Amino acid sequence: MGKIFLAAAVIVVVMFATYEKKVVYASEHFRDGTFHNLIETPSGGSGNKLLSIYRILFESGKFSPEETIKVHRVNPMYANMDTGDTLQATWLGHASVMLKQGQMKIITDPVFSDIVSPVSFLGPKRYTDINPIEGVNIGYVDAVIISHNHYDHLDEKAIKALKQRVGMFIVPLGVGQYLEKWGVEPLRIIELDWYQSVSMPNIKITATPAQHRSGRGYYDTNKTFWASYVIEMGGHRVFFSGDSGYMEQFKQIGHEFGPFDLALIDIGAYNAKWAYSHMTPEQAVQASEDLGGGLVLPIHWGTFTLSEFYWKEPIERFTAEAHKKHLSYAVPEIGMPFTVGGVVPVGGWWEKYK
Repeated sequence: MGKIFLAAAVIVVVMFATYEKKVVYASEHFRDGTFHNLIETPSGGSGNKLLSIYRILFESGKFSPEETIKVHRVNPMYANMDTGDTLQATWLGHASVMLKQGQMKIITDPVFSDIVSPVSFLGPKRYTDINPIEGVNIGYVDAVIISHNHYDHLDEKAIKALKQRVGMFIVPLGVGQYLEKWGVEPLRIIELDWYQSVSMPNIKITATPAQHRSGRGYYDTNKTFWASYVIEMGGHRVFFSGDSGYMEQFKQIGHEFGPFDLALIDIGAYNAKWAYSHMTPEQAVQASEDLGGGLVLPIHWGTFTLSEFYWKEPIERFTAEAHKKHLSYAVPEIGMPFTVGGVVPVGGWWEKYK
């Protein structure tokens, strides 16, 4: 009875855990008060929404590893060194990646919270021992890129911790309101529609389509937008998928903006009810091929359990399919930098964990 009461109370909190401005956006993808994918998809996409919230809050740990995964703290000397013409990447866990070229630095979807949920004590819990850059002096960051407003991508703790050292925050339409609420000056927030770009010295960031959804509570579904991104920095091109189901537009993005030196591709959180909003690992390999080749860094796994599969399954399926298709990929340990175009890590570090 106590658990049922707690579940009911928490779900009520989640239902109203939303902050939004009532705004009409001048975007062809905004209709009837909500944003839409290019191909019309279910508004929730997860069946019974209350049941889905219950499972995420109370059952998300069932498929996590039995022990805490050790990650590598980013070395401040590395974080602030000039890399010259080389492009370096450090996977920070989940969808967070730090990209460096010369003295330029970009971070995607930083998350510092241990639990990605509207409440601090229930929900998907980090199963790594640390976040690689939390509390580390990583110096000035040219841009932080946010793909959408879900808790495992837009994190209040990370935004507040990083805001004084970040030049610009690049977000999809409607997401800037959260950053303003958390103390980021409006002049440092750029909201983009798909195919809009922002430029700064030696950096150009373009929002591109993704097939997903948004929402931080029960009543705010798709009130803000979502995006993938093309990142051009110092002569290198990187694609960041954010969260996305498989879509034909990957081919178009590859044709218009490729070839890419590196593609950060979502491989986790798939299930039958989320078929349109997340790719299976095999679809992620296909999307990588559609984008036109280049090195692939699989993301959105290895940090939080968000769906109903054992934590290793996404990377095992991805690497198996990538081998079949002769796809080039890197699978670094969390917090370990690698150089694109150099020797990249391909070993199965996850095999030492249960």
